[in-house]
Amino acid sequence: MDESPPSITKGYRIMRKNLKGCKKLARETLAGNFTVPVIGSIAVAAMSVISSYISTALFPGDSLYAIIGGEVFSFILSLVICVFSAGLYRIYLNISRREAYSFGDLLYFFSHQPDHVIVASFVLALINLVTSLPLAWFSFTSNMGNTTEEQMNWAVTYMLLTLLGFVLNLLVAMPFTMSYYILSDNPDMKGMQALKASAKLMKGHYWEYMKMLLSFVPWIIFSIFTLYLALIWLVPYIETCMAVFYRNISGEFDEPPVDTYPPVTPIPQFHDETEA
Repeated sequence: MDESPPSITKGYRIMRKNLKGCKKLARETLAGNFTVPVIGSIAVAAMSVISSYISTALFPGDSLYAIIGGEVFSFILSLVICVFSAGLYRIYLNISRREAYSFGDLLYFFSHQPDHVIVASFVLALINLVTSLPLAWFSFTSNMGNTTEEQMNWAVTYMLLTLLGFVLNLLVAMPFTMSYYILSDNPDMKGMQALKASAKLMKGHYWEYMKMLLSFVPWIIFSIFTLYLALIWLVPYIETCMAVFYRNISGEFDEPPVDTYPPVTPIPQFHDETEA
């Protein structure tokens, strides 16, 4: 039997299980903790940019060999970078829990079953690759044309295919977005098991997740007018919100806070000795 006062338990759940509650908790836990996540986010982003330059340098030109070779090389490097990304997810998760964290957590999964992260990342990377194929094929087989009208049509088609790829990737990959958080809490879990656990966890929460993402769109648009400098603050905030969202749907907030109320002392039972 649950002995917790209904008003306390209900109030605690309501406070956390809504969009505003998740964002409020993210702001509270992130306050004063920007340095490590900002540096970590910049470091991971820099790795992606550097890997792109290396790929271009090793496979120059626009031949089929150069394109395929560059994509394969970038794909392999992206799997390694994902191990760092998983460590960054762990940092945000620890921040949201007010637990100890450090810049060294970026390397956490290199010593805690990195193959599990790589397997999960491989599946996510395949989804990204498949959903981007229409755009890649269009870019490879078409040219912008010579007239203004041809160039405008090419640009419109390019933007539409980019949007299509983004939407497809979002819809297909959405069930697996909690995989890194799950692996952070369960590093011994296999990569495929983490993906399945994420899909199960996300079931029934897709619209909540979409609302969370859409709520950041105005801020992302605003960052354009700051030459994207606002992203230095915005990215850690978004990622911490997502960490809180994971804790929310995983049921972590379903339990009332410890020592919120005194323990209930059982009432002694007295029996009438005259009863047979």
